[in-house]
Amino acid sequence: MSKVFVPLKGCTCPLCNKQNIPTVFPADSFDSEADATVLRNAMKGWGCDNAEIIQVLSKRNANQRVAIEESYKNLYGRDLTDDLKDELGGNFERLVIAMMLPWPQVCARAIKKACKGVGTDEETLVDVLCTANNCQIKLISEAYKAMYDDDLEEVLDKELSGDFQKLMIAVSQAARHEDDAVDHARAQADAQRLQEAGELKLGTDEGVFTSVLVRNNYAQLEAVSAAYQELAGKTLEEACESELGGDLLSAAKTILAVAKNKDTFWATRLNDSMAGMGTDDKALITIVVLRSEIDLGNIMQEYQKLYEKDLAGAIESETSGDYKKLLLALIGN
Repeated sequence: MSKVFVPLKGCTCPLCNKQNIPTVFPADSFDSEADATVLRNAMKGWGCDNAEIIQVLSKRNANQRVAIEESYKNLYGRDLTDDLKDELGGNFERLVIAMMLPWPQVCARAIKKACKGVGTDEETLVDVLCTANNCQIKLISEAYKAMYDDDLEEVLDKELSGDFQKLMIAVSQAARHEDDAVDHARAQADAQRLQEAGELKLGTDEGVFTSVLVRNNYAQLEAVSAAYQELAGKTLEEACESELGGDLLSAAKTILAVAKNKDTFWATRLNDSMAGMGTDDKALITIVVLRSEIDLGNIMQEYQKLYEKDLAGAIESETSGDYKKLLLALIGN
């Protein structure tokens, strides 16, 4: 399987057309063999020159890192990722290893880890799949199949249950009507369906909520939310809070937040990962790596507006050592 990310032909999503502001760019003067040599020398002998690893890997995009790994194998007969795991440790190692695959494969691996062992990491599944558009979900599904010889929809069916399972399977089918123009009459009809499925009903028809959230494009969802507020005197988010619960509620709130403003959603998630006692390093690593080649520049601008401080300052205060240095390099600092 080739690990190189190839954009879908004709796709206009941010992942494929790069209309947003990334913080990691491909190096203009790129020599994969020279980089492989630098990395091998950094790991030879006693100790490891982490500064050289940061300098090389943070200044290359994911496809270039894949090329470096291939050259490393050809030159030295060794696996670069394995050598990095042997030489590094802690969150610095986790961050470096997360950088060694292109976006779809990083997402596929995150899903695999979320479904591994006893229990399921539902938060990761929501973060990866409920924030993705049709194009991105198709890329993730293809990567999952190629990496693990397994069907993503079947995995979700096996690992999850109940109404959350139904919503996540619907999300994985990448059937959102993304090209539809906003239809205000349909938005009003959906708002009425949601009210009848929720507050006007004894119990809740979660299937109606799933259908509306998963099939409508983001602009249409905003129209539904406006129509619902006019009809019921509360926001669609408040309706979900009242009628849904657990992982289903988390997924619904994520979809609505991304529909409203994806940059605000990710800025909030970054802040949450560093708020309070301790740092959620898994979330911080995942967000920085996944968004660095797509729209992390936009997210950083939104972070500044929301919290009146820059992301670099937050990372400075919440992390340390080479882990901090590499995070800062990936956000363009």
